[in-house]
Amino acid sequence: MQRQPGKVTQLDPPTFQRLAADKGGVLLDVRTPGEVARGRLTDATVIDINDARFAQKIDLMQRDKPIFVYCASGGRSGAAAEMMAEKGFAEVYNLEGGLGAWARAGLPVDRSATQAVAPSANAMTPDALDAVLKSEKRVLVDYHTPWCTPCRKMAPVMAAVTESWKGKARVVLVDVEQSEALAQREKIQGVPVFVLYVDGKERWRKSGEMPPEVLEAELARP
Repeated sequence: MQRQPGKVTQLDPPTFQRLAADKGGVLLDVRTPGEVARGRLTDATVIDINDARFAQKIDLMQRDKPIFVYCASGGRSGAAAEMMAEKGFAEVYNLEGGLGAWARAGLPVDRSATQAVAPSANAMTPDALDAVLKSEKRVLVDYHTPWCTPCRKMAPVMAAVTESWKGKARVVLVDVEQSEALAQREKIQGVPVFVLYVDGKERWRKSGEMPPEVLEAELARP
């Protein structure tokens, strides 16, 4: 198999499964909510390609991660994969035959009705964040979306950091879909994005999953 940067690579189900595991990439399910409710791949991020905001949502995903896209039969995911390649995602893979081919190959499908959720957060305006930054010396902001799997995986990490730094630093959760003006001002891409502000100014920024020790080390810096 050869892959060119910025091009979509078609993969059969076993190769798709193996590469997604080996590369630690992001699984992207572009089917409808009804289809997803009947089963999906474990830990897949779900963005319906029919969503009017599909293009804006994929703009929030991490471009430095391999993206493994699938749908029911491979058509919609192929279109989504091409769109992502055109947007500059360097490593995009499409599941040939979709979830149907995956199931026929005897590979596992998660049919659990219970899915983890991202940290809860309310809409926040730029002025509201500025008020927090003026009132607190250290503010760690978690910019995320509810549909992003890495965001959901970071939920317990953020809960632990919030508890351990209670009274010493403020942790703020921001849903960037509800807080578009703030996300645009702060140039948020590749959620989850973590930004540490000290004395009202940005000191540190990093995106993606990470252990609590990384966040706490930055919070502890003088």
